[in-house]
Amino acid sequence: MKENLSNGFDFNSTNLILYLYSRRKPLILVSTIAFVISVLVSLMITPRYRSTVIMFPTSSVSVSEVLVSTTGSSSKSGILSYGEEEETEQLLQILNSDEIKDKLIWKHDLFNHYQIDTSSKYKYTLLFAKMKKNITYRKTEYMSVRIDVLDTDPQLAADMANDISSLLDSTINRMQQKRALEAYHIVSKEYKQLQNEITALEDSLRNIGRLGVYDVEAQSQGLNEAWIDAVSSGNTALTRKLEDQIRILGEYGGDYLFLKEFLQNESERLSLLKDKYTRAKVDAEQSMSHSFIVSKARKAEKKTYPKRSYIVLLSTFSAFLFALFILIVFDTFKRNA
Repeated sequence: MKENLSNGFDFNSTNLILYLYSRRKPLILVSTIAFVISVLVSLMITPRYRSTVIMFPTSSVSVSEVLVSTTGSSSKSGILSYGEEEETEQLLQILNSDEIKDKLIWKHDLFNHYQIDTSSKYKYTLLFAKMKKNITYRKTEYMSVRIDVLDTDPQLAADMANDISSLLDSTINRMQQKRALEAYHIVSKEYKQLQNEITALEDSLRNIGRLGVYDVEAQSQGLNEAWIDAVSSGNTALTRKLEDQIRILGEYGGDYLFLKEFLQNESERLSLLKDKYTRAKVDAEQSMSHSFIVSKARKAEKKTYPKRSYIVLLSTFSAFLFALFILIVFDTFKRNA
């Protein structure tokens, strides 16, 4: 057996322990060197700290639809309802938007913090690569969104994570309010125009009313009966007066009926438009949070990276295996030479 080991490792042998023992000195030497180097390297690595925010998206139903609408809503979701998968995906998309990145860059001076030369042609490429490495967003199995920030400064990591959750709300509110403001201006214009039209209709009816036309059907029947009685009694003056009133009623009665019916229809339309106007006004002027914060970021008390024990063990073991492989190859060639 000793002769076999001295000539090289026999790949058909199962006695690996004896081979390791026979080559213990170079294996121990290589492993020790790897151990020392990995300890020194791990001590030179700047530790990084992780802070995490966990949030659930809110339902995408508008505030006005739930709170101020008088027409009712078919939506089963309310402002206190959690969002579903679609809302979670939307949240992740917005978190990766340039708007949030830009605000985060300038608020925390990330060019300087990550030591990126601002005169470089590829400064944003370098910066975004750093941010992508240190800032991650992912959907959890519970349909929440997790924001992780790694940084050498534990307080900055916590501040950035919390700022991202705040910037998320402000970004969504800005996008929604821009569209809501456009809708509000359209509805407001239509609402005020309809108000003016109704005021003009009311003025027209009021002017016709001054002529004595206020209830065409009842007046027509009453005047005809009075005219017949006046004619029968030979009261010429009253007959002439009633004829003038009948003429005015015939001349303006049709306009009165048309305007009255039109005013009623427009008033109903104004009522519906007012509901839309109120909702559009609320959506344009009010803003609410678009996420439920389950866990806010805190300053980490322990480093996340590097795990020095893992680095040392992995490096030492890798060096041991590599040395073993080199020895096996060397002994095999030596035996076959």
